[in-house]
Amino acid sequence: MNAETRRLIDRVRLDGGVNHDDLPFIERTLAQLFTQLDRFVPSQVEISIRIKDRGHPGMRTTLDVRVQGLPPLVGVSHLTATKAALNDAEAKVISQLRTQVSRLESHRHPRPPTGEDVA
Repeated sequence: MNAETRRLIDRVRLDGGVNHDDLPFIERTLAQLFTQLDRFVPSQVEISIRIKDRGHPGMRTTLDVRVQGLPPLVGVSHLTATKAALNDAEAKVISQLRTQVSRLESHRHPRPPTGEDVA
């Protein structure tokens, strides 16, 4: 894991159902998300993980990512296996993140008009 990603793990807030002992597991499980977030300054990123009713039917995993300048990115999973639930929530957040980054880039670099757009 690179230094930027290491700093991102320090930005993870552990809410209900997760604790400090889970950090190595979280670091491995959320590797794709951390790779996507490497483009941002770690101090502009906040990550919150909550697992309600961990290990029980009705378990709910919430991954909440806040990046300065973007709307909140939230992934929720109702899978009951912790790793699968965290991966599911991560995939939802990554999808939202990619969409938001694409929107930002299209606003910064609008496409030039094509011949059809010119009157």
